[in-house]
Amino acid sequence: MAKCLSSIDTSVATMETFVLQNARSYLTPGSLITIALVAILTVAVKRRYLSSVSDIPGPFLASFSRLWQIITLLKGNSIDEFHKLHDKHGPFVRVAPNEVSVCHPDAPKKLLLAPLHKDNWYRAGALPDYRFQTTLSITDPKTKVARSKAFMQGYSITSLLTLEDRIDEIFAHLLDWMDKFSAKKQSMDLDKFFTFTAADITGQLLFSKPFGFISKGYDIEQTLSRSHGIVGIGTVAGYFPWLNKLVANPFVTWTGILPFRLIFVTAMNAIAERERNPDVQYDILTHWFKALQQGKVSLRNIQAQTTLGITAGTDAMSTGLQSFVYYMIRHPTAWKRCRKEITRAQEQGKCKSRVISYVDAKELPYLQACIKESLRLFGPLGTGLPRIVPEGGIKLGDRFFPEGTVLAIHP
Repeated sequence: MAKCLSSIDTSVATMETFVLQNARSYLTPGSLITIALVAILTVAVKRRYLSSVSDIPGPFLASFSRLWQIITLLKGNSIDEFHKLHDKHGPFVRVAPNEVSVCHPDAPKKLLLAPLHKDNWYRAGALPDYRFQTTLSITDPKTKVARSKAFMQGYSITSLLTLEDRIDEIFAHLLDWMDKFSAKKQSMDLDKFFTFTAADITGQLLFSKPFGFISKGYDIEQTLSRSHGIVGIGTVAGYFPWLNKLVANPFVTWTGILPFRLIFVTAMNAIAERERNPDVQYDILTHWFKALQQGKVSLRNIQAQTTLGITAGTDAMSTGLQSFVYYMIRHPTAWKRCRKEITRAQEQGKCKSRVISYVDAKELPYLQACIKESLRLFGPLGTGLPRIVPEGGIKLGDRFFPEGTVLAIHP
């Protein structure tokens, strides 16, 4: 028996030596590259032709790669691209191997108003790193709804109107800059100044501390320009968990090498100050600290939501302002009609203040229509809102989508 086992061991060792010697001769750099290319091609073919959504039209690159979606997002023209694709292909367009852009009347109710899990892309909404989960980054619908209820009260119209005077002061700074550039007959970079205004308004609304961008008229520490870049990276990072952890992790937060360091530090200091004295000011944080005292949220939840409120709020508000002014300039007849509407209101004793009040602006129907139309044509959100099809699938019109498919409605 011992001799038999020894013989088997010798045979196995001989075979291993043979395999290793032959492997060295065949696994050359060229062969490894060939194997890698075959593997990539196999995955691409499987994604393109063997998927449950393979029959849905869309860009060729999107059928087997996220690359088309990423390039479109980074270019900043996804709104136009998606509009053209749906005009060409109809209500369903394949924009990634397992993601379909949906433009169908049944979709809002069945996707956005239903308790569906959000796609993992949203996880990039944890700011400044994955420890700080926000209402954006949470993908579970029940957890997200519970968290949103605790935070949404601060954003109610009733609450925001109590802070209108503070917002008007910031807008007054913007008008002062406009007057200065106009008096000197100099061109004005509205992109920058609208973003300065938006950032200071979010700081004022959230914790009663404008950052000082619009009053000083420049980008302090290049905070906003750097943040603009990180928003683009964050959008892409949502598709790649490893990239998200690389750019947003506790080490980056701890070392303070954040692109939006000024924003984060100011926000954290304001929260710490409010923790010591909750009644020092009345703003959105006031509502959130009440929720903290009631045990509905944690301090880290507040820190996360404040950071999200500044970055997302600034970007959305600035984009909205720019879209409105851009389209009004492009359509001078609309601009003149709005001016006439305001003049008529002033003759009736309304719209007398330098910054028109919310109550008066609400009574200007043509202006309101122009604002909404500009947001429709070019809204602050440039990405789809992806939801994961639940167990049992979803039917939109005549099309059935199986469990696990990602369906997204572009805003």
